[in-house]
Amino acid sequence: MPSQFIRWGILGTGFIAGEFAKGLSSVAKAKLLGVSSRKSANAQSFAKIFQVPRSYDSYEQLVADPDIDVVYIATPNHTHKDLCILCLKAGKPVLCEKPFTLNAQEAREVIDLARRQQLFCMEAMWMRFMPLIQKVREMIDQGVIGDVKMLMADFGYPFAYDANSRFFSPQFGGGALMDRGIYGLSLAYYLLGPPTEIIAQAAIAPTGVDEQSSILLNYPQGKLAVLSQSLCTYTSNQAVIMGTTGKISLHELFIKPEKISLRKFTQLTQSYASPLIPLSFKQKLVAAAKQNQLIKRLYISLSGLLNSAQVTVKPLEGNGYNYEAIEVINCLNNAQLESKIMPLDETLKIIEAADYICNQWQK
Repeated sequence: MPSQFIRWGILGTGFIAGEFAKGLSSVAKAKLLGVSSRKSANAQSFAKIFQVPRSYDSYEQLVADPDIDVVYIATPNHTHKDLCILCLKAGKPVLCEKPFTLNAQEAREVIDLARRQQLFCMEAMWMRFMPLIQKVREMIDQGVIGDVKMLMADFGYPFAYDANSRFFSPQFGGGALMDRGIYGLSLAYYLLGPPTEIIAQAAIAPTGVDEQSSILLNYPQGKLAVLSQSLCTYTSNQAVIMGTTGKISLHELFIKPEKISLRKFTQLTQSYASPLIPLSFKQKLVAAAKQNQLIKRLYISLSGLLNSAQVTVKPLEGNGYNYEAIEVINCLNNAQLESKIMPLDETLKIIEAADYICNQWQK
């Protein structure tokens, strides 16, 4: 494998393929060499727009090109398994767009083949490679917010119902979970690990896929992850990780954050004064003191200083797709068959979880 430049081929010419091509243009050690599509004219048009030297009349022609070092699969969800197998049998390492496959059985087939062939293979979960996602993982590992107790994430943008659209087609891997919820699941697995229990609810579209859904992940030591995804409405599109001594917010859009904030808790209270429970004498004195205007202003000012969020802003370099490409290049140049950030076993666990979730609302 060359160490200076990694030469890429792209299967597919849709929007995501174009975004990945843009991302590669900002990666020093990457060269986009070829593109193919089901239609030769689409490949030629894509090659002209993105200045790709080679276009092919078929996927088979691209993967047979000895000058292609690695293939990025950007085709619709239902084609991922077969195209991964096509690439791997041709001896090509693979970066496959999320979701990796439609179900766990398909994922096992691809993973088993990649390992038999001794070829690099990775799901293109670009979110994990964002600098601020990596920073949040480090903060959690370092105990910045104490013991993590809860993660909440939602991802929703409306899409008009169309039974023929891939978003609502079960055959094409549609539904809010597979299109949007896979990000929340991946974030929860990355930051909290695999859960011990999964509970899900969904609103089902006429085609049988979820048009919006919610997932509760239960972990040891009382940890919880609450995830939601929607094709019906705009959600906050943020994620919050809450611990015993603070919380971290991933601001919109959490899958490619450019801003996070850390809010530390000033103290852990041993009891909570409910408005339904009469105050003690001491609590009454404190409450009365807070009504004094001078004390009230001072209290608000100090509280603001103590509870102000520490904001980190880091604009993306490139368009964000470059980060996963850099990970692939580093792995190839270091003869690593899997990414430590997005290993195949974890991809499989997440798809197994998605299968389990879908089964809950398809009964």
